[in-house]
Amino acid sequence: MSKFKLAPISTAILLATFGGAAWAESDQLSSDNGEMEIIHVTAKPFDTPVSSLPGTVQIIDQEAIQAQISLSADLSSLLASLVPSYGPETQMMSSTYQGFRGRKAIVMIDGVVVSNTLRDTSRVLSSISVENIARIEVIQGASAVYGNGESAGVINLITHQASSEGIAFWSEAKIAGSIHDADSIGYQLSQRISGTQGQFNYLAQLNWRDSGTLFDGEGTQIPSDPAGRGGQGELEDFDALVKLGYLFDDDSTMALNLHSRKLENQLSFARKTVFDETVVVDTSKPFTGDAPYSENKYVQFTYNAPSMGGHQVNIELSASESENTQANKVLTQSKKQALRIAAQPLVLPREQDKLTYGIDYQVDKTKQISAKGVCEICNVEQTNLAPFAEYEFNQDSFMLQFGLRYENFDLDVPDYLATGRYGYTPFSGKTIEGGSLSYRKPVFNLGGVYRFETTEIYASFSQGYGLGDLRRLRSIDVAKVEQYDDKMTPTEANNFDLGYRGQFDNLSFDIGLFYTQSERAQSYVDILDQVIYSTLASLDPRLVYDQSKTLNPDAIDAVVSRDEKTYGVELLSSYAINDTFTLGGNFSYTQGEYRHPTNGWVKMNNARISPMKANIFLDMNLNDEFGGLLQVNYVGSRDEGSEIDLALPQNGMWGTFKGYSYYNAPTESYTTVDLSLFYRSDFGQFTLGIKNLFDKVYRPTYAQMGSGSVYGGIDLPSDPTLDQLEGLVRDYAFKDSYNAQGTTFTLGYQVNY
Repeated sequence: MSKFKLAPISTAILLATFGGAAWAESDQLSSDNGEMEIIHVTAKPFDTPVSSLPGTVQIIDQEAIQAQISLSADLSSLLASLVPSYGPETQMMSSTYQGFRGRKAIVMIDGVVVSNTLRDTSRVLSSISVENIARIEVIQGASAVYGNGESAGVINLITHQASSEGIAFWSEAKIAGSIHDADSIGYQLSQRISGTQGQFNYLAQLNWRDSGTLFDGEGTQIPSDPAGRGGQGELEDFDALVKLGYLFDDDSTMALNLHSRKLENQLSFARKTVFDETVVVDTSKPFTGDAPYSENKYVQFTYNAPSMGGHQVNIELSASESENTQANKVLTQSKKQALRIAAQPLVLPREQDKLTYGIDYQVDKTKQISAKGVCEICNVEQTNLAPFAEYEFNQDSFMLQFGLRYENFDLDVPDYLATGRYGYTPFSGKTIEGGSLSYRKPVFNLGGVYRFETTEIYASFSQGYGLGDLRRLRSIDVAKVEQYDDKMTPTEANNFDLGYRGQFDNLSFDIGLFYTQSERAQSYVDILDQVIYSTLASLDPRLVYDQSKTLNPDAIDAVVSRDEKTYGVELLSSYAINDTFTLGGNFSYTQGEYRHPTNGWVKMNNARISPMKANIFLDMNLNDEFGGLLQVNYVGSRDEGSEIDLALPQNGMWGTFKGYSYYNAPTESYTTVDLSLFYRSDFGQFTLGIKNLFDKVYRPTYAQMGSGSVYGGIDLPSDPTLDQLEGLVRDYAFKDSYNAQGTTFTLGYQVNY
């Protein structure tokens, strides 16, 4: 086995996202021969060198993935550690408020979009088991070729490829749990078979996992589903992947991929909110009802022809389905069908240039059924037809890229019953006449890369356009959908990236600045004051309130559409001290503002902007058999909100309470340490991962959002009805306040044969 060396970063860094390179034998080119490795990205229809992407690009390879999944089976935890601007982990099945540069990311599996943009359930990262993933591509900004609506970028999860040998097997077994209690013990088994027979190749993989209960750093049991959105405790997980491929005599390829995964909590007890503390397990109340689950399926057919009519051609057909529930029994279903045809001319007037053009067609049908069984977003269908073209101009040391995409989508809404969950809901309980809404807009991207001998400067501008979450339909304030077009206006985003990446001897780095200006971008905001005022008005008609004087008068179903700007800095770096040790890390700082209807530009709340975040690691390759990774994770504090005076009722006759609105309460910083080790033997590889090594007691950033708000201290006059309202409000403030897990271990064994 060759000793680990820092791979030449080439005109294309960043490989491996640093951390975990010692986990497997390196197949990278050694710097001894002076050659430069070219790293390709597959999120586009045709493999593209990173050096041809004028923006921040991050490649997380198999070694880095293996180092992280020895600590946790949660994909969002992996991304939180390795991707600078991805928000801190929530330790739930849901990645709610785990933003990406203060916005959302489009998630793809082998190029198939699995994100549900019409009704976001924040479960997209639960779509596939991490054991299936060979590599992850993180691409910031938008591109004419793949398009990503108004989101901040693309996360492409690439599954394992079939073995080039006749037949190969891979088996893995894991046992995981808390150091505090044997009830936390869970098990995982994975089996993969793959191979190549002549021109045919195949792969099949099964993954099964059954997790135990959860405990914090003090040994206190944490609810297995701490926030009612699906949890990591008492979780049954079954995942199956099948891939078939065929190589024709003319080097054309055909592939068929099928995948299915279901995660379901098997909850034993209910959870209980404790005022001024955290959510706890209520062992006096066995859990009843339907537990949260997430089920995802997709099928993908791909045909690639290296030469067809003077073009390289890629054709892709896919269909996907997802179904998700929460503890409140809200059911969200999504079905997508997509077709992409893309081509690159084999001959251009300038042979070093590239032209890619094609068309995307997608149908997305989404349904949401409330806890009362009402179809509140009922079979809404979005049809999108988007032609695109992108030209790449290459000249010696620099590259310019220009792209154009025509976003063209229609939204069809059948008749439905308005449920009016939050805020001003004049048509709640009434049937709304359905209709169609149409949206058209060309979007552009322009960028360039200037290459020096060992470094690059890159800059890009890209536009995004997308409708976003449809929850606004639930609180519609008109009788017909077609009269609601002013409230169903798409978000338009302009993204700017500037960065410098490269390698000096044993030091590799990528530092990037980003800025996004958006019109009518969506955010979740605090409307609990409106809920309180409307409840009081229903109890006593004299307690009327002025909607325009509430915290967020423009909110529809707890969502606002406002002009905004987000900006920040990202850093990735790695230094090979010697053949044994590599030191590195990542850092991000993100900030944002939106235009409030009465207060002007104000800082974005914690639902959108994550605190400063850093990860520092020491990668160790002690000898051919033994090595590991030690990492320190730091999540900073955030105190951007202004205190408010909440009068109750609106005239203040019961008093005025001072504090923070729900998403604006300050969050505290925390630091955790993780250790993962491996030992390679002649009969397989043993791994040990220890997460939260020092058993720190803390609450994830997400769990701090509400507990510091003004609502936790509300004290209304003594009255049976008001006592009930006070209890509900205080319960809302603390219902998502939970401790993170204490020290956990994962012991694994895997073998290839």
